[in-house]
Amino acid sequence: MKKLFLAVMSLSLAIGSVSAKGAKKDASGLANSVDSVSYALGINIGMSLQEQFKQLPIENINTAAFCEALKNTLNKDTALLKIKAAESGNVIQNVMQRAEQEKTMKDLAANKIWMANNKTKPGIKETASGLQYQVIFEGAGDKPKATDKVSVTYTGTLTDGTIFDSSASPISFELNKVIPGWTEGIQLMPVGSKYKLFIPSELAYGNRAMGAKIKPNSILIFDVELLGIEKAQARSSAKFQFKPYQRTM
Repeated sequence: MKKLFLAVMSLSLAIGSVSAKGAKKDASGLANSVDSVSYALGINIGMSLQEQFKQLPIENINTAAFCEALKNTLNKDTALLKIKAAESGNVIQNVMQRAEQEKTMKDLAANKIWMANNKTKPGIKETASGLQYQVIFEGAGDKPKATDKVSVTYTGTLTDGTIFDSSASPISFELNKVIPGWTEGIQLMPVGSKYKLFIPSELAYGNRAMGAKIKPNSILIFDVELLGIEKAQARSSAKFQFKPYQRTM
């Protein structure tokens, strides 16, 4: 909006000395400063709307219907509007919600197929919740409980191989303060183990996005090495603040 205002102001100053009355049309066919500014506004707003339309869940809008509603609204001809102004927001919201629901259903169906195919690979095991894991190396230490604090290193990837996060050095956190797939999966690991966890979206972030790389309904894959456990009863009562996989990346 600021850029649009500056563009209009610059244009207005440039043609401000031109009289709106009796002026001859220039090469563009615009008769006066009002026509020029009006046309320039149409260009600027049109370019801005092109970007906004890309966010709509439709390939193309009906330009004729759009221009008709825009003209009647600007002219305050509310009687000619085919949808009441107060209801226009709900119409847009309903379309967006339906599109989101349809995409979620498609994503979940695709996730189900991916997890089913992954389950058939050698060494892949699945729990009752739908979490899948593969033992890369089995340690000989104790297994943590959900109330314990653990120390790990990890790398997180998407199903297409995109790395969305990793630990440059070991991190520690309370196991019951992270996504359900981690809480369950790391409890399967003896200290000293390295597992690969395949976490379905319902055990991760569900239909929420997380940062720029984790889209809604994403399956998350982690290579995790469990380095140590601090038992709940051995810890101080101070609240631990770090919450991996609940941060913005």
